[in-house]
Amino acid sequence: MLKRVSIQNFKSLKNVTLDLQKVNLLIGPNNSGKTNFLKALELIREGKNQPNYYPNEIAFGKRLSKEISVNLIWPSDREEYDWRIFKLYYDLNTLTSTTGYFKNDSPDEIITGQVSIPEFQRYQYSSLKIYKLDPNKLTQPGPVGTGDENVKADASNLVGFLDLMLGKYRKAVFNRTENDLHTCVPEFDEINLDDAPATEELKKQYGDKSFKRLGLTNSKQGITYWADELSEGTLYFLALLCIINQPNPPKLLLLEEPEKGIHPRRLFEVMQFILTLVEEKDVQVIMTTHSPAIVDMFKDMPESVFIFDKDEEGATHVKNLLHDVIEPETERSKELGIEPPHYTDSLGDAWTVGFLGGVPK
Repeated sequence: MLKRVSIQNFKSLKNVTLDLQKVNLLIGPNNSGKTNFLKALELIREGKNQPNYYPNEIAFGKRLSKEISVNLIWPSDREEYDWRIFKLYYDLNTLTSTTGYFKNDSPDEIITGQVSIPEFQRYQYSSLKIYKLDPNKLTQPGPVGTGDENVKADASNLVGFLDLMLGKYRKAVFNRTENDLHTCVPEFDEINLDDAPATEELKKQYGDKSFKRLGLTNSKQGITYWADELSEGTLYFLALLCIINQPNPPKLLLLEEPEKGIHPRRLFEVMQFILTLVEEKDVQVIMTTHSPAIVDMFKDMPESVFIFDKDEEGATHVKNLLHDVIEPETERSKELGIEPPHYTDSLGDAWTVGFLGGVPK
């Protein structure tokens, strides 16, 4: 599990460090740096770890950074050392990397030398992506037969993915997704795929392929509702279930606003599926949200909540809810002899009204 991330000079992230948990929630106003944090993690993807990658767009403000640094720390898999660290340095048009074992988390005690980026992280981080689902792309027919076992970042390949799962992983993935959907949306108990005509628009977009459309069926009524007849929320929820149940989900799952388009009463089921994924497939999750309802679900794990804000110069600052808000205020209240604030009794409300920070100015 990734234990610590330190980032310097990436967009608004001049110097931030997060000590991560298994499930992590990033909260804060729009444009406070939450997405920048996820995008910095995307840099470790194999596709961008090439010497000819020019990160001119990853500047702080309008000034190009002299050096962009992303440091990732795991518990060491070698008993004699406590930590393992992986560093990425981007110096405009060149790329270098260093990894090492540490006796503690001090960067002054490197034990080993350099290794290549792909060698270090290919097996579990090469498919890292930020999932930000686009409901507009879920209503259209999609190409099949492409053999893609992973859901794309915007879920635009949902039809092709489900078609492949139906033939290759029916019990392990397709049936489980179907059952999970029925548990949360009892109206539907079947996922259906049907041949769709290859329109000129589809041919222009995907080429000469076969196409299918996606539908959800209420077998008691004998009615199938096709994707263009379903609500965005239902399609979004289905896409989220596919991400969670895909055969090889990334070891580090990055989710943008999983509440989007989903009724607040369904958010509990969404979070339960995410927590199940964490336990069953040993996946670590970092997600952003603007939903007080999701924030409320972290009342028993405030150490997993990170509050993002920007200062007057546009630099992002991050506080941990437990260590930087609750514990200091509890200690201060004890010194004053007063009852400490009970933020976790209604965590979403405490955030919304501004007691925790991370709200629009």
